Amino acid sequence: MIAPDQVMTNASSIAKGLYESFYFRGTNIDKSSAFWLKHNLLVYKKQPQVKIESTLLLFESGSGQPRVAKQEEMILLADFLELKSRWGDGWTNFQFQFANGGHLLISPGKLRGQMVSDAGEARWGLDLHSQGEIYYHFSQDWFYRAGFPKKKILTNDTRIVMKGDLQIGDRILEGPFIGMNGHNWGTEHAYKYVYADCNQFVDAEAYFDGFSAKIALAGGLIKSPFLSCASLRIDEQWYHFNHVQSSWRHRVHEAKQKSWAVRFVGDVYDLECSIDGSSSVWVTLIYDHPSKKQSLVHNTKFARGELKLIRRSDQKIERVLTSDWFELESLIPGAPALSEVKRPL
Repeated sequence: MIAPDQVMTNASSIAKGLYESFYFRGTNIDKSSAFWLKHNLLVYKKQPQVKIESTLLLFESGSGQPRVAKQEEMILLADFLELKSRWGDGWTNFQFQFANGGHLLISPGKLRGQMVSDAGEARWGLDLHSQGEIYYHFSQDWFYRAGFPKKKILTNDTRIVMKGDLQIGDRILEGPFIGMNGHNWGTEHAYKYVYADCNQFVDAEAYFDGFSAKIALAGGLIKSPFLSCASLRIDEQWYHFNHVQSSWRHRVHEAKQKSWAVRFVGDVYDLECSIDGSSSVWVTLIYDHPSKKQSLVHNTKFARGELKLIRRSDQKIERVLTSDWFELESLIPGAPALSEVKRPL
């Protein structure tokens, strides 16, 4: 399979444009706070430049709106490729110095950074203790290398213990955090989607990751039915529902701005998934497409969810997993912003 931390932005990205995100999220071990740290690259179609963007979000379960700090800078693609040649091909050696003094560092064992934003100065310093477990959402390597689907997604590490702290203005979150490291890229974002992941469940050592999405076809004139995939690991056993050729089979009951309900259909087991973020703390971000179109994307780290693993032969419920710490993200065309939306500096 494709290397999970490979930087996909390259000289050929100009033709169709490309967005790329390499991000970390974590929830404090006392479950009261969470963070989301995004490192983004964006090449607009037919333009020989790269926008480098860093976004830090701090969530506290009972404190109203999350704190958000953003910073971005546009540089020539040739200059980016020169920087990349010093790092190698992986995100895990990524370094960048913003013109105003902010900086980013990703290495195998640590995250460091500082930025200036209208929310105040932001900084972070985290030491990473990785499990080293990779999850590929798509069942075959071909789907990561070919033109379809246009959006690629994988998880570089399903579980990381992160020690340290993060700060925006006067708000400081201290670890340890339990989190993950995701990586996605593509020539456009999906027309509509709901995505969820979770690695902290009540009375279970488990990991879940999945989504339902509609994609635009024929230049946006046609929208696909929902295409869904997911996988669940309980202890050391994986249950996969991620064959791309069967992604249309799964039964999406609900895919809304703050909720998602779907039954994933497998050969031996089904997986009933119900996630509700209606009472959670949410943030809305602007996602730029390589075409310069923009979408509003909504995210919470404190959705409540239940998973039921059901044996198909007799409909016996084998396991029920619950958590109040699902990450839930949605892009719903026409849905309003759930927080104040600001452009980065």
